[in-house]
Amino acid sequence: MNGVDESTAGATGQGCKTQSSRLGLVRDLFIFWFVIFLVVLCWTNNILVTAILIAAYGVRYYFWPNKEDHVLYIGGAILGPIAEIIATKVGIWQYTLPTFLNIPLWLPFAWGFAAVLIIRITLAFVKK
Repeated sequence: MNGVDESTAGATGQGCKTQSSRLGLVRDLFIFWFVIFLVVLCWTNNILVTAILIAAYGVRYYFWPNKEDHVLYIGGAILGPIAEIIATKVGIWQYTLPTFLNIPLWLPFAWGFAAVLIIRITLAFVKK
């Protein structure tokens, strides 16, 4: 009615969502690989790795907030280490520098951040 083709307007809106989804995917993949690089570089210092993981999640949340991320983070930070504690307790593997319960201090933070990034990266692929 107003001279705007509705199919074009809908396609333009879809294009913005697709571009935003791609940017989110690239951002989260970059964060993922950058954090892995830092953790590999600093793996001998449990406190530094813990600080890197907490800071990385904090920065990501500050600039791209999503309240669901906290639920994913806490779920990953609880469930992941439980599996790791069981696995190390029965001798499936061991960590070089464990801090408590046969796991390093940073592991719950790594699991929490990994849970958020895995979900966000996966959702970027399945959203249309």
